[in-house]
Amino acid sequence: MADTAHVLATPVPDIDLDDPSAARTALSAYLAAVTEGLTRAVTAIDALEVSPITGGDHLAQVAADTYRGLRAPLAEARTALDDNTGPQIVAEVAAEVVPKVAALDLADPLAGGTGSDFTRWAERAPRCAHLPGLHG
Repeated sequence: MADTAHVLATPVPDIDLDDPSAARTALSAYLAAVTEGLTRAVTAIDALEVSPITGGDHLAQVAADTYRGLRAPLAEARTALDDNTGPQIVAEVAAEVVPKVAALDLADPLAGGTGSDFTRWAERAPRCAHLPGLHG
């Protein structure tokens, strides 16, 4: 999840609609990086063994479902961008993606977990220090 939080914190690249080719390339690369990061997170979460900590399995499922929900519209936007060559598609995809990314709450996958047994243990793990949802 820490790696995914880092990927999701990457800002959308500057989109210069006066250069649709460069804008298409930059936006497609960005969407590829974000969707691949989300895919890695979902795969890793799905591969977890049963949590030895009360609430761990629930939080893992919430995180995986949240990441799947984020990934789907971004993957669809990338497909639309890559499948259409018209100059208007770059503006359409940018208008769709930028608000979604801006609205992302990086703490959301761990919402409701603050103060649980899971978060008390995770707060002690060095890599978990980068997860905003663990710190209220």
